[in-house]
Amino acid sequence: MSNQQHRYAIYFSPRTDEPLAEFGRRWFGFDTETRAAVEDAWPIPTGFLRTPRRYGFHATLKAPFRLRKGRTPEQLMQAVQELAATHAPLPLGTLVPKELGSFLTLQQSLSNPAVNDLAFACVRDLDTFRQPLTEEEQDAIFGKGISRRQKGNVYTWGYPYVGEDYIFHMTLTSILAPHEIGEWRQKVLQWGLEYLGEPVMLRDLCVFAQPSPEEPFRLIERFPLRGENT
Repeated sequence: MSNQQHRYAIYFSPRTDEPLAEFGRRWFGFDTETRAAVEDAWPIPTGFLRTPRRYGFHATLKAPFRLRKGRTPEQLMQAVQELAATHAPLPLGTLVPKELGSFLTLQQSLSNPAVNDLAFACVRDLDTFRQPLTEEEQDAIFGKGISRRQKGNVYTWGYPYVGEDYIFHMTLTSILAPHEIGEWRQKVLQWGLEYLGEPVMLRDLCVFAQPSPEEPFRLIERFPLRGENT
């Protein structure tokens, strides 16, 4: 995957056999790991899922980026594997539906600073692989009304929501009206009762790739966190 159209991202995505993964399959209508459709998906309007379906059921650790010239996918995989070897699995607690802007997401019921630290390690330690944004791409992000600090994040890291501005979340919907967010939060609580009650562990760094802007992101490698808790 060396084509400059390709984008890579480092995500958290639950393992296939975990209850959270089953929630994701039934919510999105497909398995994020295989992109295979499921038959018992919940009845959710297609428009509500248009944006998040492209990325799959995940939480961002390092946002999508193109590979810098001279870097290879194999080198990226090696670097992610080495990074995963230095970090221990992290408890996320239970995940609950919360709004983030105009989106409905799953977020940690209790925050864990170590999760933010891991996310920033992915941003920082893998940044030599990131092709810098074009001025056009930067301007598009600036047009979203971000803060001065977030603009600095864009200049430095290519993404506004890192470091102090990072929030661990798993996006469930496209943009919703205020009254829709409350309605769909209740549906998540109702439908997800069987799947969202157990504490979740962040066990892997998952490398996703998008071959072209028209195609969805797909999981290409999962690297278990092998470090020890201190």
